[in-house]
Amino acid sequence: MSDIFREVEEEVRREQAKELWDRFGGYVIGVAVLIVVVTAGWRGWEWYSAQQAAQAGAEYYEAMQLADDGKSEEAQAAFEAIAKKGGGFGTLARLRAAAGKATAGDAQGALADYDAISSNSALPIDLRNVARVRAAYLQLEANDRAGVEQRVGQMAVEGNPWRASARELLGLAAYQAGDYEVATQRFEELLGDNETPQEMRARAQLMIALLAADRTPAPTAADPAADPAADPAAEAATPAAEAATDAQ
Repeated sequence: MSDIFREVEEEVRREQAKELWDRFGGYVIGVAVLIVVVTAGWRGWEWYSAQQAAQAGAEYYEAMQLADDGKSEEAQAAFEAIAKKGGGFGTLARLRAAAGKATAGDAQGALADYDAISSNSALPIDLRNVARVRAAYLQLEANDRAGVEQRVGQMAVEGNPWRASARELLGLAAYQAGDYEVATQRFEELLGDNETPQEMRARAQLMIALLAADRTPAPTAADPAADPAADPAAEAATPAAEAATDAQ
């Protein structure tokens, strides 16, 4: 008797499963096909992206070789072509292209490229900071203190990995402007930071010594070193010199 009940129960289950499949089987097949298509598309996109990145990397390397070989114009054209394609290597190429413009004397074009990179929030922050620092160097060469402060002023704070470069640029800009107090403060900040690179620390020490020398007041007329007539030794030497002249 139990076998009969079991067979009836299994038959009911089969009928329910068939009914569910008849109602929703098409949807199940559709979802399965969609999963397969999406997975294949994603894998295909990954492969395509990898191929594109590899090609961009090879093109960037070739452009670097042209620059190393002294073929500046060809390298510049190659970097600009890669920059138009975008992506990680495109941004690197745009930085190199901007540097090429600066070297060729197109400071305004280079500055525009650097500013465009630094203002692009979609790019990694490190690349944007590189662009800010390089733009600030161009502004320093143009003796534009406000331009330097605008680009790296917020980077000179504790904890910012670019603070050393920012402080040095701000110190040099202040020195150019004759603001020796602020310049000294910036270079002392460099010396007080244990993470300041050694070469930059040496430059800061040199600038502090230079600033101290510039601040030393010039000798006055009352100073014996400034007025030989006020120096007893000079006064004693004058008659002897005159006597030697007369003897000749």
